[in-house]
Amino acid sequence: MQTNDNQKYIYIRSTRERIPVTEEEFDNYYRDINAFRKKQQRHGRCVCPEAKRLDCDMDCDTCPFRRAGDHRSLDVKVAGGESWLDEYPDCGPTPNDLLEDRELLDALRAVLAELTDSEQDICRVVMADLSERAAAAELNITREAFTYRRNKLFARLKNILKNFI
Repeated sequence: MQTNDNQKYIYIRSTRERIPVTEEEFDNYYRDINAFRKKQQRHGRCVCPEAKRLDCDMDCDTCPFRRAGDHRSLDVKVAGGESWLDEYPDCGPTPNDLLEDRELLDALRAVLAELTDSEQDICRVVMADLSERAAAAELNITREAFTYRRNKLFARLKNILKNFI
């Protein structure tokens, strides 16, 4: 907004303040806002009158000059009687997949609770994604002992969880 003394102001709608700024600050502040507002006007989503254009702060959700414009719902029927949603398959998990995952998780928790402390340590270093050498050093055993115990543990877990895997 301008007054007679050519002082530039930035209007903050949320606090209803006019802040005096330099012309460069004014231009920098309103450059993106004007581009955004013009784009919204081209799509019919903004009907802000010229007198109110400097009040724009790109918060269209609370703006009284907001309109629906060319937004379309995904449920709107298009040519052929189908909606936009018919073109996109539902790639989410099915209820059966969720139930199977839950059963596997419950079984895995039960098995992990029954592991000895040394077996839990092996699982912990495997989950930490350490190399075999670093994992063995962490557990204070040889690399060969670590790989033997890890393979033996994994074989046992695979056998117990064979119905789920």
